[in-house]
This record gives sequence, structure tokens and C-alpha cells, in this order.
Amino acid sequence: MTTTLPDGAPRRLRPRLLAGLVVGVLATGAGLGWAGSRPDHVAVQAASLTPIPVPVLTTVGQTRGQVPWNKPLAVSVVDGTLHAVTAVDPDGKTVPGTLSATGWRSSSTLLPAATYRLTATVVDKAGKFRAMAVSTRTTPPIKTIHSVLTPGDGDVVGVGMTVIVNLDHEVTQAADRAAVEQRLTVTTTPAVTGAWRWMSPTELHYRGPSYWAAGTKINTRADFTHLQLSDGTWGQGVHTTSYSIGARVISTVDVTKHVMTVVQNGKLLRTVKVSTGRDKYPTKGGVHLVLEKTKLKIMDSATVGIPRNSPDGYYEKVPDSVRISYAGAFVHSAGWSVGDQGIRNVSHGCVNISPTDAAWFFNLVRRGDVVDVIHAAVGPTLSDPGMSDWNIPFRAWGN
Repeated sequence: MTTTLPDGAPRRLRPRLLAGLVVGVLATGAGLGWAGSRPDHVAVQAASLTPIPVPVLTTVGQTRGQVPWNKPLAVSVVDGTLHAVTAVDPDGKTVPGTLSATGWRSSSTLLPAATYRLTATVVDKAGKFRAMAVSTRTTPPIKTIHSVLTPGDGDVVGVGMTVIVNLDHEVTQAADRAAVEQRLTVTTTPAVTGAWRWMSPTELHYRGPSYWAAGTKINTRADFTHLQLSDGTWGQGVHTTSYSIGARVISTVDVTKHVMTVVQNGKLLRTVKVSTGRDKYPTKGGVHLVLEKTKLKIMDSATVGIPRNSPDGYYEKVPDSVRISYAGAFVHSAGWSVGDQGIRNVSHGCVNISPTDAAWFFNLVRRGDVVDVIHAAVGPTLSDPGMSDWNIPFRAWGN
């Protein structure tokens, strides 16, 4: 008779059930390390389900998407190891640097307001090589320097007009001035070998040994890209200008003969009677340049240190005024001194001519034309732009 176990199973099946339970216990015991060697299949399965973190390539010291330009560029990686790094500057040049256990670091500081691009080979925590890239921008410089070129594009100027560069930041150190000059290029047709002279910490002039030839073409370029001065100032921008030289107009004012001769391209156009500066206010000698023309100029003695209400004071609207110095000297219409013109000198330092001659002269000359004052009792003021350019011998010009 078949015996039924309490759970209802037939007795003849009991040996198999017991054997199955034993195997299950042993198996369970083996899996928990209770007996025998462990195959670790559970641990391997768990590890395979854990994601490998993706490395993160970062630039050190970055704030608001920028890194300091005046410090080396540093790169590190999170959840990985740097294997190789290549950094490229805005000009496409490779930036030298050193790779160490803590990351990569450039060998020098950077350019301001510039974008650097980096590519790296990174080994992640699973030992896999990954190609990664990152770019960063450097902070702008605190101090900058820009240039303004004169004459402007398309201008036609006189034979005495020098190339002028004005700066918006003072340059005083000799090495810095040399660095600025290296960024300035002047090419002429026909070719002329010229030189730069610093007229002030913010102004340079360029000329050759003599006046330009009529018809000369002049091209000037100032490239301050990556220019760095010793005080931490950085150059900004590329500027160019192209202009030409007009007819050769040379006006010669003879203080003692009280006349001005006007010669164009070697031909005498007119001899004009003049009255120059009286003994108290002599007209300065030397080569002057036409700086500007004003159809109706307000002349105020107070601007040259003479009070308006003094015996020598004046405040006049003067037609056809041609400035030849920044100290207040003009060739201008002076109807009030026509009786003295050609005879004696009665002005405050200007060259007085008749209204008719003044209108003719005003229409003839252009900026950069030469007005040479001879036989004067006093010499030129070399700090005055109207008198500085051609009263210094060329051998001393570039010094």
C-alpha cells in the first residue's frame, strides 16, 4: 500500500525530494561561500551592470567660461587619465606644454581675449581610450593700445605731409617703442627709405630724407595683433591707409623782404606782399606745413596768452585762414594791414596778406604743402607739429 506523507506526497517519491533539497542547500551554500570554491558569477554579473563613468575634460581656473590670459593654460580630467594633450592658439599654432600625473600645463602664459582649442586622448576607468575636445576663451586685457593713421584713405596731400600714427596709450620705454615701430609698415611708389620719429609718447611721424615727389603713392599699415608692452598693455587691431601726394607747392616767406613766393612744380605762380610778426611777436623761421584751412576763423588772442582786453589783444573773425602751426601761426586775409604789407612787419606772428591774395592762396594749397619762412629772427619750435617735421636733419630724425 502506498503511504502518504503528511503533506500528501506519495512515500515512494520521498527519496527524490530529499535529494533535491540537499542539492539546493549545497548549491545555495556554495553560492554564499559556505562550502567549496566560489565561482563569483553573481559578482561578475553585478559589475557588468555598473556603468563606467564618462571622463570629463576641464580647464583649470575657469570662471564664467574664461581662463586668465596671464597664467598658463592648465587641463585636467575627472574619472580618467590624460594620455596626450594638444592645444592650439587662435592662429592655429600648437601651444607647447608638459603632461604630468596631475594634468597638462602650457609652458607660457596666453594671449588675451583669445580662443584656445584642446584635443586630448583620455583613458577611462575601464581602460578604454577616448578622444575628447574642449575649447576655452581667455580674459580680455586690462590695458590696450590702438592706432589712428593719418592721412586717411584716398586723401591727396602736399609734399611735406608726413605719415602720422597717433596712439591712445603712452609708450615711454625704448624697448616698447621699438616693438611698436616693428608693427608699422610704410611702402611707397616710387620707393623711399624713411624713418620714424617719436614726437611725443603718443605720436610718431615718418618721412624720408626730403619732400615726397609729386604723385607718390603711400600705403601705411599698423598691425598691433598680439603686441605686448612691458607694462602689460596689449595691442589691438589692424589699420591701413592709402593716399597720394599732389602737386609740389612750395611757398617761401621772406621776413626781411616782406614777400611770399608761391611755386608749383617748379613754376612761379605768384609773388605776394606780406606783413609778418612785429619784433614783440616775431614769426618763427623754418619749414612750416599747411595743417588745416578754415574759411572763417575766429582768432582769439587769449588762446596764445595775450589777454583780449590788453593793448595787443584781439578777437576777430578772419576769412581764408590757413594754419601753419599749432602755436597760432596762420597765413590769412588781413585787410587791416594792407598798407603795411610789402613794407613792414606788424602782425602778432601770422603772415598777413591781402583779401584777394588770401582767397587765391586758400583755394590753391592743401594740407601738407610747404610754407618755408626765411630770414626770421627766431627759429622754429620743434615741438610744434607744424614746424617739427622738416627742421630736423634726416640723419638725426630717427634718433
